Amino acid sequence: MTITNEICAYAGKILRINLSNGDISTEPTAKYAREWLGSAGIAIKILYDELKPWVTPYEPANKIIFGTGALMGTPTPGANKMTVSTRGPMTGGWATGASDTYLGGELKCAGYDLVVVEGKAHGPVYLWIDDDRVEIRNASHLWGKTTWQTLEMIRKELGDDTLHTLSIGPGGENLVRGGCIIHDQGRGIGRCGSGAVMGSKNLKAIVARGTGGIKVADGKRLLDISTALRKRYKNAKCMKPMQKYGTLCILDSKQATCGGNYKNFQELVMPEDFAEAIRPEKTIEKYEVGRVSFPGCPIGCGRVLHFTDGPYAGLRTETNQWEVLSVLQMRLAVREPQFMFKANSYCNQLGVDVDLAGGAIGWAMECYEKGIIDEKDTDGLKLKWGDAGVILELIRKIAYREGFGNILAEGCARAAEIIGRDSSYYALDIKGQDLYETCRGANAWCLGVCTSTRGGGHTTGAAVVETLPGLDVAKATEIYGVEGVERAQEYDGKAEITVFTESLHRVNNCLGICHMNTAWFDLDFMSLPEIAELYSAATGWETSVEDLKQSASKQINLEKAFNLRFTNFDRNDDMPTLRDLTEPIPTGNLAGWKLEEDKYNKMLDEYYDLHGWDRATSFPKRETLENLDLGYVAIELEKIGKLG
Repeated sequence: MTITNEICAYAGKILRINLSNGDISTEPTAKYAREWLGSAGIAIKILYDELKPWVTPYEPANKIIFGTGALMGTPTPGANKMTVSTRGPMTGGWATGASDTYLGGELKCAGYDLVVVEGKAHGPVYLWIDDDRVEIRNASHLWGKTTWQTLEMIRKELGDDTLHTLSIGPGGENLVRGGCIIHDQGRGIGRCGSGAVMGSKNLKAIVARGTGGIKVADGKRLLDISTALRKRYKNAKCMKPMQKYGTLCILDSKQATCGGNYKNFQELVMPEDFAEAIRPEKTIEKYEVGRVSFPGCPIGCGRVLHFTDGPYAGLRTETNQWEVLSVLQMRLAVREPQFMFKANSYCNQLGVDVDLAGGAIGWAMECYEKGIIDEKDTDGLKLKWGDAGVILELIRKIAYREGFGNILAEGCARAAEIIGRDSSYYALDIKGQDLYETCRGANAWCLGVCTSTRGGGHTTGAAVVETLPGLDVAKATEIYGVEGVERAQEYDGKAEITVFTESLHRVNNCLGICHMNTAWFDLDFMSLPEIAELYSAATGWETSVEDLKQSASKQINLEKAFNLRFTNFDRNDDMPTLRDLTEPIPTGNLAGWKLEEDKYNKMLDEYYDLHGWDRATSFPKRETLENLDLGYVAIELEKIGKLG
């Protein structure tokens, strides 16, 4: 079959850049699109097939892949996400993250669905992609600058104030394990350390401008579906609070369901006076000066704040989402309500993942509280809960790998190995990646977090449906295909919910759809049936829900095989943390509830059975891989002794 660029919805080309020798080439997206959908799906196929077993995360031969969503640039609600995928330094295995984006749309309009970067430049560089013109430009003057400074300097250098960037800060340059990539100033491609991989390649930033368009197969059909969905969204329960506050609106529901993280998971709810003191709605209403949204999003969850008084007077920044409240404000017990916005903006400027910062500092503060470490370890700093100044200083030290920050920059799991002294109990991680998510009290959520192939994380399989306020049980049962969805503390059916959510998440990431615009977050939003219709209309390839699930299953199995090639992960690495397995919930509405290890293991068995993986090891079985046309993967796993 002759492969051409002529496919609808996609830009048509994959751009490949070798920073070591300057080679620039393209290949047709059609080589991968039907089988792997797009973005992160195509990325795992390229990475698995092309990375040799000896390639380390910081090896020049490692590849980092920037992917635009297959439905980006179409009327699809919420099709505004791009992904970055690589072999990451946090877990050593599959690493992927997503962000709202303008730059992704520019890349796609320039003609590129993905950009695959390998090699290492001899000095700092950035990529300038201007339609068909692709340049590797000197970035020596940008090295050492923050992401905010980088955006401003590139816009000035290229004479265009409308340009958008993906860039790293000092965190990525200094190979902080959790170095992340920042879109412009306010959205991070977090988790996994993709920013450190950019830093290892001397790649400071990517900037793009595209003037082309996206061709769809059936514009009327696509527009009709999208219009009907947007009308439906207007009356969704989450719409008004999300438009006003973003995911910070879920504070009360998190308190009610013990879904928070206070003092490094010692408590799962905040004290009521603390919750009122830091309530983000009050801060947003007082200091809001503008809105932030991204192309195609019917919600528009971002706000711009300008602090005119208080400890951070003069700061102008985008609001953060719930994760930052939980991992920096609540976890570190800071009562100053402006702090989460300041800390988030500081992490964004320095290019440090908020989850690594909160996870490592939370571990250190609890170790300090327990007398495991003291000022001799911490450069003289007293790590008292709630000390905003000390926390900001530790974030700076992490970004520059300075003193104690050099240990924290490794993430809590490695930091605990370095310090020893039985400190690992307080290092809350999954597969070596700092954990922000609560794993007690909602079992489908817990299972999805723990089995995530990227090492923890709620956006690759964890279900929020169990804890949605005012849940429509009948609708949830219809969407997820299993009864008992609302019974968060029970174990039956939770494997099925997790497998469904894994499929939804991977399809979203491939097509560029924000999870918040799907039934994952609100049952009135679109799910796989509507997404299949949208994709069919856009591409002209009639695609069913089962087709989408099949593609997602191939991706999950290849992610699993990728991890087996590069790591020693097995069943033990799909377990919750020791704290989650041993400590009951101490306070709140679920006080006394405890995760039962034997029942969790039974749930895990059911999960492996649904995937066709070996119960004892978690490894994929030959039959499973062959049924997915991944027979060559089965042969390779057998050679390394990791075939189920």
